[in-house]
Amino acid sequence: MAFKIGDLVRFVDEPIEGHITSFQANDLIGVTDDTGFEIPVLANKLTLIHGNMRRDDDELDEKAEEVSSKFIEKGILLAISGDHKDGLAKLHLINETSYELLVSISDTTANKSKGIFAEKISKHDSVQFYSGNFATVGKWPTFRFQIIRHANSLQQTQNPIVKEQRVRPVDLTNPKQINDILGDKVWFYELDKEEEDLGIDKLKSHFISHRPNKK
Repeated sequence: MAFKIGDLVRFVDEPIEGHITSFQANDLIGVTDDTGFEIPVLANKLTLIHGNMRRDDDELDEKAEEVSSKFIEKGILLAISGDHKDGLAKLHLINETSYELLVSISDTTANKSKGIFAEKISKHDSVQFYSGNFATVGKWPTFRFQIIRHANSLQQTQNPIVKEQRVRPVDLTNPKQINDILGDKVWFYELDKEEEDLGIDKLKSHFISHRPNKK
């Protein structure tokens, strides 16, 4: 069975579950449990837990979804939860919008990519797609997100989101903020934030307007 970093696995001989955080010599795999402790175990002593932290038969209490009737267009977040002292970081995609999202996430290196997650995410919902050790943030993948926004009501046409994002260690030194959907404090990146167009004309006008006046 092919495992990959971030997979949720269960020990065959013990009642232990955790996420794969490293591959080691002699067919050993490092599995980090909820306490943040990495345990080396033979690959043949692990079994993959399929699914994404939530089973299809789980009843999602649609929270008497009194989310306002106003259509929410913005709020697609890459969020990181967990604490440095615990060791284990969990990466989530949070959908605060009123769109349903069709999502593909890849690990991208040198113009090549490998898919690590693909799923539909409902409006006002979230999903965990990766986990890693805080001690190895610099070795986490560069994530490539491809996101299609879907709405059953008439809305402004939206282009698909195609964006690469790397989590930098320095970003995880900033204060965390509470996220209502996760019910936890997180660091986050806005994936649907419009990048400012710093074209040549804008740069010219900026430097001209800030040029010192000659006396």
